[in-house]
Amino acid sequence: MLQDLDLLADRISRLVAYIDDLQREKAQHLSRIKQLEAEHEALRERLSVKRHELDAVAKRSAVQDSELSKIRDNAQKVEKRLRDELNQNSHELTMLRTQLTKSQEQVVSLRTVAEQARNQVTHILARLPGGAPQE
Repeated sequence: MLQDLDLLADRISRLVAYIDDLQREKAQHLSRIKQLEAEHEALRERLSVKRHELDAVAKRSAVQDSELSKIRDNAQKVEKRLRDELNQNSHELTMLRTQLTKSQEQVVSLRTVAEQARNQVTHILARLPGGAPQE
């Protein structure tokens, strides 16, 4: 019976040692759980900060897109106005060149007519009695 008691005491000692091991493991696991919960909370906070930053960037992007759209629309309006002005000026330049060409042709024609008239006057004067001598 003493032997049974020794076996029982040995078994109880091993059981106590096993319980102590389990309690140490439990403490380690609880410590690890607390550490993981702290990391989880830190990551959750970081995620929240990043989401706020992302929202701010998205809002800023929307504002910049809107501004860019306005600038683009304005640039297109200015470009259209300038193109219209260019077309108008090109048309006016073409008309002025045509008028210049016609004026130059008229000058040549008038010079020719004036030369002919001068020749006729000279010819008439030469035929008059006491008129200018012929050249």
